[in-house]
Amino acid sequence: MVAVAVLLDLLLQLGVDAIFEHMKQHEGRFPSRANQRQRINLDKINAALDKLDPTKQGNGGGNQDAIIKLDEGEHNIRIAPYKHDPEMPFQEMWFHFGIAGRTFLCPTKMKGESDPICDFATKCWDQFKATNDDSFKEMFKNMAPKNRAYIPIIKRGEEDKGIRWWSVSPRTTYKDILDLVKSALRQGVDITDENEGLDLVVKMEHGFNNWLVPASVITALKPTPLAPKNDIPTIIDSVKPIDELFQYAPIDEMKIALDKHINPNADDSDSSAGTAKDFTQKVESEEDGVSEKIGAAFDKLLN
Repeated sequence: MVAVAVLLDLLLQLGVDAIFEHMKQHEGRFPSRANQRQRINLDKINAALDKLDPTKQGNGGGNQDAIIKLDEGEHNIRIAPYKHDPEMPFQEMWFHFGIAGRTFLCPTKMKGESDPICDFATKCWDQFKATNDDSFKEMFKNMAPKNRAYIPIIKRGEEDKGIRWWSVSPRTTYKDILDLVKSALRQGVDITDENEGLDLVVKMEHGFNNWLVPASVITALKPTPLAPKNDIPTIIDSVKPIDELFQYAPIDEMKIALDKHINPNADDSDSSAGTAKDFTQKVESEEDGVSEKIGAAFDKLLN
């Protein structure tokens, strides 16, 4: 990650202006603000960066055919236009990870609707503030929703597979790419432009916990088309809407998973354990919408 920071710092502080000036001098056809149709909205890029600033701040697995994972090594990619939101191709999704071994799309963050996992996480946080007991803080961190950023890309050499979504960390790679796009936009350049955008060279290496992460992201010096002119409309149309890749799980299913998560060793015959069967028979509280069984399970944890 040090390499990422160093390379991007050089690129953003020195390289971007130098690269653009070099291209203007030597290529003679670098797109200017006057002749390039800028699709991306700079205000939305700034808003996305603000959301990543801590000072401003179903089956969640997704359709794997529409998601790309970059292996170790270098990859030439191109951030593609997103026809379903032309001004902001970068999309964020919120999930509950590792709830009884499952991933759930978070209705609270995504739609503003209550969900039992968020409700329970909120109770944990309230108890942490009331008791200063770090165990409640850890429970909150474990269950609170976490976001992933998705970027629509074409991988060079695999254009026939169309646009696929690249999932990246919102605090590192995503922020670096947003900064890069922002710097380009301020120079009058939309790197996602289908006719005169810029490819990226991404180097993937094993990082923390042996996870594959981008060690560097570098822009190409020469603007190129997304694809041969006649193929561009087909490729742009190939992108699947991000909200169709993930399905919301039924609330009862989330309750069962939460029950198993907080009572992993519970026996169905143990009526005091707050089992999955109990969750399906819960009674919603009219005051706060939190199931009585979740409250009972939480009280059990307190005791």
